[in-house]
Amino acid sequence: MPRTGILSILPSIEVRSQGSFERLYHVVGKNTGNLLFTNAVWNQIEGPKERVSFDFDPDKLNERLNALVIPAANWLSPTVDFGHMAGLVERLTIPVVLIGLGAQDIGYSGAINIPEGTARLVKAVAERSISISARGEYSKQILNSLGVRNVTVTGCPSLYHDFRRFSPPPSKPRIRVDRGLIHSTRYSATYVPFARTDSVNRQLFRFACSKQLDILYQSEPEEMALLAGFTVAEDIDDRMRGLLREIYDARDWDSLVKYWQEHGKVYYDVGAWSNSLDAYDYVLGTRLHGTIMALNSGVPAMLVHHDSRTREMAEFAAIPSISADQLRLNSSSVEAMFRKADLDQYYQRREENRTKYRTFLTAQGFAPSV
Repeated sequence: MPRTGILSILPSIEVRSQGSFERLYHVVGKNTGNLLFTNAVWNQIEGPKERVSFDFDPDKLNERLNALVIPAANWLSPTVDFGHMAGLVERLTIPVVLIGLGAQDIGYSGAINIPEGTARLVKAVAERSISISARGEYSKQILNSLGVRNVTVTGCPSLYHDFRRFSPPPSKPRIRVDRGLIHSTRYSATYVPFARTDSVNRQLFRFACSKQLDILYQSEPEEMALLAGFTVAEDIDDRMRGLLREIYDARDWDSLVKYWQEHGKVYYDVGAWSNSLDAYDYVLGTRLHGTIMALNSGVPAMLVHHDSRTREMAEFAAIPSISADQLRLNSSSVEAMFRKADLDQYYQRREENRTKYRTFLTAQGFAPSV
């Protein structure tokens, strides 16, 4: 029976089996949010499937697969060139389906400097598929500017995946500020300007620490390595300690380490991640997939949109959201945000968009299970 290949990271990861944090960080794609759309696509296409690595042999795929599916993220960005992948796709003779491709821009400038390799990739895929799945209208506009016209707006596949059985939360949920989970966006703390410049992301780290709220980590290597047991606090040098203390506005190093140990959360399995959310009244922050995970687990969530990627998805999917420049982080403002949030609209829009996504998959020749 024909098999569909899915180009992706592992659907779940056993932490200690990786041997080092560097390996663990690599296999998750430097962001545990990647697990959401990876798992979604695996579950949304019926029939025999196999995982394909990012260094695949095109000739072998042409021989044994009927199609290659590529779950994508914010790849329409000036910072990453997908030339290597373009070279592999250009050698494929089977259909190639790109799902959930998004643009990343400060605002809706319409003038992203897309690297040549990435432009080659999307054109190669467009020649091998009925349509490319884009996250929103802005992403579609950027693809059109590259000469790619066969584009369907479907959002991110994670929007349509139930990570467990759940009931939508009530329209006006009870929100206790001390029962929240905060998420923010940062990569390595070695980037000094992040620690020393005010931003919505730094504000969220400081708010969580000052209120002793649980905090979700998706791409922060220093905290994630410590929580996974690959490093110990004593091995972190003085310079890094100083930067981390600035990020959190912590009074001293020992109290910051204690905060991580008591309140830091990181997941490499989407089932465990989803089930853990029963502990919270709400989830708040800048992480798109951290927000989707909460909403698709029946927990009230609010996305702080801070660039075209997060704003586009909030608009397309009716995700409860607030712009970064409007965010006020104190107990009364958090309660007020959720009183005003229209959670019902998200679930209503989700069902409307699910139909569009199912139609897209069917048009590609798949039997959708979404």
